[in-house]
Amino acid sequence: MDVKKTTLLVTDLDGTLLTRNQEISPENQQAIKRLKERGGMFTFATGRTEEAVAPFARQLSLELPMILYNGARISHPLTGAVLYEATLTLPGGLWKELLRAASDGVAVLVYKDGDVYAPERSELLERHEQKDGVRCKPFPPELTGQPITKILLIAELPECLKALEEKIAITGIACETVYSESNYLEILPPRVSKGTALAELVRMLQIQELFVVTVGDNLNDLTMVKEADLGVAVANAHPLLKEAADTVTVHHEEHAIAAVIDRILKEAN
Repeated sequence: MDVKKTTLLVTDLDGTLLTRNQEISPENQQAIKRLKERGGMFTFATGRTEEAVAPFARQLSLELPMILYNGARISHPLTGAVLYEATLTLPGGLWKELLRAASDGVAVLVYKDGDVYAPERSELLERHEQKDGVRCKPFPPELTGQPITKILLIAELPECLKALEEKIAITGIACETVYSESNYLEILPPRVSKGTALAELVRMLQIQELFVVTVGDNLNDLTMVKEADLGVAVANAHPLLKEAADTVTVHHEEHAIAAVIDRILKEAN
C-alpha cells in the first residue's frame, strides 16, 4: 500500500480510539499526526452525534467528512454541512411500545436534525449523557409522526432489548437494528450501516485506488470491517467482529490505533 497517496483509516470511537476515560491517548494522537504527515487520510465512524464528536475532531484537526449515527449521516467537521443523511418513520404502534419501554426504565433516545430527545429521564440516560458529553432535550409528542435519524435504546439488562427487538421485527417496518454495545440497541433507517456509509464516503472522496483500513470493537462495526480492504478488530472486540476481521490488533487501552498506524507506515516503506 502507498500511504503517501491512497490510505484512508476510519476508526470507531468508543472501545477503539478512546480510552475508558473517553480520551484520545497521546500515543494515538501522535500516530494519527504521523499518518497524515505521510499523506494518509483519517476520520471517524461512530454512533455519536456532531456535538458528541466535536471535541475529538478539534483535537485531531479533522478535515475529512465523519460517519455519524452509525452510518445514517455523514457530516463535515469544518463546515458542519450534512453531506448524506437517511431517515426512517416509525408506525404509531411501535412508538407506543417504545414510550412504554421508556416508562419501564429503558432509556429511549430519539435523534433528529442533530438533536437528541428523551421521553423519560433516568440514571441510565444520565450515564450515557455524561459519556457522550451531550444533554437530551424533552421529547415533543409531534416527533412520533416525523422522519427521524435513529433511535437508541439502552437497558440495564440486554434481555429487555431482545424483547423489544422482537416487537420491532413483528411490525414489519423497514429498518436496521444493531447492537453497538451489549445493552445498546440501535434502530436505523433501512439499508443503513457504517459499511454503507463508508462506501458512500469513498464515493465522495473520488480518489482512485484508495486503500481503506477500518478499526472497530463491536457489532455495529461489522459492516465497515467487511467493507474495508483491511478490516481490523481490537483485542477487546466482540468475538464475531474478531472472526470477521482480517486481523486483530492490541486492546484499545494499549493505543490500538497507534499500533495499526505503525503497521500501515511500516508496510508502506
